[in-house]
Amino acid sequence: MMLFKDLISRNPSLKLKLNNFENKLLLKISGVTSDSKEVKLGFIFVAIKGLQYDGSNFIAEARKNGSALIISDKLIHEDIITINKGCSRHIYALLSAAYYKNQPQQIIGVTGTNGKTSVVEFCRQIWDQAGWKAVSIGTLGTRMPENQTLNESERSKNNLTTFDPSILHKQLNDISKNISHVAIEASSHGIDQCRLDGVNFSGAVFTNLSHDHMDYHKTKENYFSTKKRLFTEILKKNSAVAINIDDPYGILLYDEIIKLPLFILTFGKNKKADIMIKSITQNNHSIHLEINYNNIIYSSPIGMIGDFQAYNVIASATICIALGMDPNFVFKSLSDLLPAPGRMQIVSGHPKDASIIIDYAHTPEALSSTLSSLRQNTKGRIITLFGCGGDRDKLKRKIMGNIAQQQSNQVIVTDDNPRNEHPSDIRKEILLGCPNAIEIPDRNNAIKYAVSELKKNDLLLIAGKGHESLQVVGNQSLPFNDYNVAKETINNLINHEAIN
Repeated sequence: MMLFKDLISRNPSLKLKLNNFENKLLLKISGVTSDSKEVKLGFIFVAIKGLQYDGSNFIAEARKNGSALIISDKLIHEDIITINKGCSRHIYALLSAAYYKNQPQQIIGVTGTNGKTSVVEFCRQIWDQAGWKAVSIGTLGTRMPENQTLNESERSKNNLTTFDPSILHKQLNDISKNISHVAIEASSHGIDQCRLDGVNFSGAVFTNLSHDHMDYHKTKENYFSTKKRLFTEILKKNSAVAINIDDPYGILLYDEIIKLPLFILTFGKNKKADIMIKSITQNNHSIHLEINYNNIIYSSPIGMIGDFQAYNVIASATICIALGMDPNFVFKSLSDLLPAPGRMQIVSGHPKDASIIIDYAHTPEALSSTLSSLRQNTKGRIITLFGCGGDRDKLKRKIMGNIAQQQSNQVIVTDDNPRNEHPSDIRKEILLGCPNAIEIPDRNNAIKYAVSELKKNDLLLIAGKGHESLQVVGNQSLPFNDYNVAKETINNLINHEAIN
């Protein structure tokens, strides 16, 4: 509990951004939220106009639940604080940061279409090897030291790659006593909706940019501009930056921020990269990396699959070095990194020595990169099983179907998270790109069928859901995990063979 004037004093810029608040400075504040249902006695309720709901329609509910202050873009009642500069989302984030004022000493944000989850997790592991207490925050929740996950109840309510500001800042405040380093996934939605405003970033990573979220951003130019905001508006001066300049949008980002007061290290196979990839050699279930940094060659084996995983590893190494870590230690630590759950995760034990990979690939570029990497060491057939999420970018469905057909020997189209769309409509759009695919609506049955049909040297890629433990159908979230279904099917096959 604190006085509103004390909260404002923590971020004096709020005085310039808010109107008619002077007579409310002595009000006692006990929290900040934009969800009227979460309001408790003494809370500030920020009425945000979103894509589906207008927060101003829930002011009465917020008052009933005990709000001390209402902040809105528009003056609906005389006692409402209105916004003079900025938008309600930006103000909400700044208020959350001011209320939950403490943050770990070093925080980085990772943005890009693909690789965010892996990069934040690799950074956490590198810091952990250095003896620092570190956390990664994003799609996998809040992963603490010893691979523990914090506040799953909060995570299930939030259900966002980049957390809601009040949840994010509360977590940063709570862990700041014991945690020194944090890596956060910075999604394009999160950046655009100001969820990261108020975070004291000391570094940021750009992984890549490809087709995704066109339902939200409409054009790639808008998508890129949103990503760029992390570097141009949210990062503080003299922050460290790592950029993949093998990606054309990485080069564009570099050109547009090179004159800003930032310390930038680039990475990639590009000869101009500061951390240059000399070679990526795939050996069964491992990768051998050769990297040139400051004219010194570093070699490292990595216990993972896929060129894109090598890029994710190098992205994490690059930002760690840009932040001041010893390059020798960083490159040596890479051999001990473990993949994030659901990212090129191996399901072992198939009785016919077939390979099964679980991966989160849910964009055209990610699916193509994954299949390309897997082809390098697959002697038999590649079977790709996937679907696409409902209420999301529809344009990518046919594209992903075509990619799967071109780069696989067999495609199985099934359901992902249909949400509020009819599953058959989603599958039809995918099948336009892969008309020869097998269609099995129920994902559980599809995985069981695919695993059972595998032969020696075959590889099955189960793509799209990765680590997820739920399947969203309509308004229901049903327990479901790709790995568990595949592993159970393998065990049943083994038991069946034993009986016969």
